Amino acid sequence: NGMLFVFPKSEIQKFWMKDMKFPIDIIWIKEDGVVGMIVGAEPETGPDYQIYSSPEPVNKVLEVNAGQVQLLGIKVGDAVELK
Repeated sequence: NGMLFVFPKSEIQKFWMKDMKFPIDIIWIKEDGVVGMIVGAEPETGPDYQIYSSPEPVNKVLEVNAGQVQLLGIKVGDAVELK
């Protein structure tokens, strides 16, 4: 379970933790594969928020509860299939 963001084209995507109440893992997805991740992004209060940028242009970003990347053994190069 998580929140999937789908973008019309692959670009460097930037996320921040403004107004978040709990830590998350951010999974960067290009087409049908994992190209990177941020593990354990912590909630922040402003005004200087950490900006998390994808390591390359991506067209999907999946946010999941912190710890899910490790629990599920997700790694760069894993295939992604949307159903």
